[in-house]
Amino acid sequence: MKDTTLLFKFGRSTSRKYKDAIGIAGQFSDFTEATDKKPENELRLPAAEWFERKREFDDLYSLVSGWKGTSVTLNGEEIRPHEFFIKFNTVVRCAKEYEESIDKDSHCCVEGSFEGWGCKLLDDLDRHLSKTASYALKYWYSFGEFSSEGVWKIDKAHIKDYLKKEAEDKNLAYCSKFSLKKALNIVDGLPDEIDTHASVWWEVEFREDFDGAEITKQPVGIRHRGTRSRGRGEASAKMKDGVVSFEVAEERARYIPNVTFEDIGGIDDIIDQIREVIELPLKRPDVYRYMGIEPNKGILFYGEPGTGKTLIAKAIANETKAHFIPVSGPELLSKWYGESEANLRDIFDGARELQPSIIFFDEIDSMASHRADDGSRVDSRFVNQLLTLMDGMESYENVTVLASTNRPELLDEALLRPGRFDYKIEIKRPDEAGCLRILEIATKNMPLADEVKLSELVPELLGGSGADIVFVAKEAAMGALRRSAVARRVIHDEGEGAAFRLEDIKVGMEDFALALKELRANAL
Repeated sequence: MKDTTLLFKFGRSTSRKYKDAIGIAGQFSDFTEATDKKPENELRLPAAEWFERKREFDDLYSLVSGWKGTSVTLNGEEIRPHEFFIKFNTVVRCAKEYEESIDKDSHCCVEGSFEGWGCKLLDDLDRHLSKTASYALKYWYSFGEFSSEGVWKIDKAHIKDYLKKEAEDKNLAYCSKFSLKKALNIVDGLPDEIDTHASVWWEVEFREDFDGAEITKQPVGIRHRGTRSRGRGEASAKMKDGVVSFEVAEERARYIPNVTFEDIGGIDDIIDQIREVIELPLKRPDVYRYMGIEPNKGILFYGEPGTGKTLIAKAIANETKAHFIPVSGPELLSKWYGESEANLRDIFDGARELQPSIIFFDEIDSMASHRADDGSRVDSRFVNQLLTLMDGMESYENVTVLASTNRPELLDEALLRPGRFDYKIEIKRPDEAGCLRILEIATKNMPLADEVKLSELVPELLGGSGADIVFVAKEAAMGALRRSAVARRVIHDEGEGAAFRLEDIKVGMEDFALALKELRANAL
């Protein structure tokens, strides 16, 4: 275990705040005040005490941070306390929970697992088949290659490298209970190879390659049937009283929206950009492979409310015949610890299973805003999980992540770096031609009066959003219906005896005028 004791030094000062600083520092267990022979004040602070009394430490640091000779070091390396807190918060907190735990033997185990790697924080690579098996990001048996048809040779060296890297990234060396040697010994106990012909629980996993209209399948690995709990006739593994059981689940249904680009107006200036960046990789991934480049896995639509961001995402899915997965914050986030992250992993798992797929986060700012410093909030854990999933998108051959927001400044900065939502498309309010096109689409099935000239309405609608224009068209139709006897007769159930002709109902310019007035009233 590496030492996590901070060494905090600050010199004497003539500042009026010096006495306050000494008073705060004296509250800690290992503080040595400066003397004539030793002009520096020294505070040795174990990480556990630092986390427990972070507020007092922050007060002290804010008083002396600008003074000459002030420094905070860890193992001889100068650090910033705030960065230290973020980096080691999870490890120190987990170690503290271990000391307070009644059942210490199970504290470091992954809940509900048969066996893990000896640390619950070492969880990027799944070792077990548990009730949450379908949520795994990556399994140990995904590392390897086919030595012959249907026989998969496990690459243990690669697994060990993966675990070492994860342990380093998560600073597990600073945990007094963690043993990397134990984790590597578990890897040595894994099977050397898996013969899919010899067991009903193992199968070859194929990847679909799209070459125009032709689809070919290439073997890319193996998987355990117990980890595919969302396919028809497939099993999810559960354990009760030490006995493994499997249950069959229903097949995921593909969903392709019926919205096309013909149903959306006002986007002529960006439609080529959308096709190039999003459609081309899904329709012809071989083009990107030939060019030796990776397609953008995350694309962000941003713009004012009502500009058609959601409709555009649906139209893209329709054009590419991709499985469309709409995601909204309220149905994804949960108050229960870990459930929000599990829901998110399940969404990505389903997208990979039914690729080509598009995952669409509607109003992503409601679920992925700036994270709290201590990482304790639900949205912080959710954003961390989303970042991890998007970093692992290389294994998702034909999956694209789209997101929309009208408040891009609220998003966590880490989401916008290259490799995540690195391509951004602004969806603007429609211009004159766009307004007319949206109005034509919204009224194409309406019985318009001969007097109606849609082009004359455009100046009144210019500056509004697509949703505003659709509202005016719908409200005009409702106004025409109110003027007729049809609505009154239906409402008052005058019924069959009161004959009327639907053909006599026409939407006129006066209806549009009243609708525009209603729009302005709603905008106040």
